[in-house]
Amino acid sequence: MDAGVSFQEGDAERLPVADASFDAVICECAFCTFPDKPAAAQEFARVLRTAGRVGLSDLTRGLVLPKELDGLLAWIACIADAQPVDRYVQYLSNASFRLEHTEQHDEVRLEMVQQVRIKLLGTEIMVGLKKLHVPSIALETAKQTAQAALAAIQKGNLGYANISAAKVEDFNLSC
Repeated sequence: MDAGVSFQEGDAERLPVADASFDAVICECAFCTFPDKPAAAQEFARVLRTAGRVGLSDLTRGLVLPKELDGLLAWIACIADAQPVDRYVQYLSNASFRLEHTEQHDEVRLEMVQQVRIKLLGTEIMVGLKKLHVPSIALETAKQTAQAALAAIQKGNLGYANISAAKVEDFNLSC
């Protein structure tokens, strides 16, 4: 019996499946965390059948971010190694994908930062009421990071994008 859909978990840079095993790869808000992004894109191509599709949704960033977004909290928030949309497209193109579509959804980042700021305000209130203990330096650093992220989003230096691409037909170059 063919279920039609199957899921496989594995290291994106060394997927534990045979070549040409899948019709589609979906990578949701994770590509920015992969240490070797070109290897992951190559793996996507390896496991897809010819004309298979990859859908990649991830955080995007400008080339330069404020220093407040370069620390541990930025890594936790997936900001630190996010890439510009063009660089994500280049990783896929270099791995034999043809770009089909990109969509910017920067408002998603704005909503997320606003939610984080609300949670930080709630935390600050709970600390003030002595219902929660959080080192003041950690709370202040988190607030500064959220403020820097908000400013970067407003300046167009942080965002979110959806990218879809198709695997280019495999070519046999032997005569």
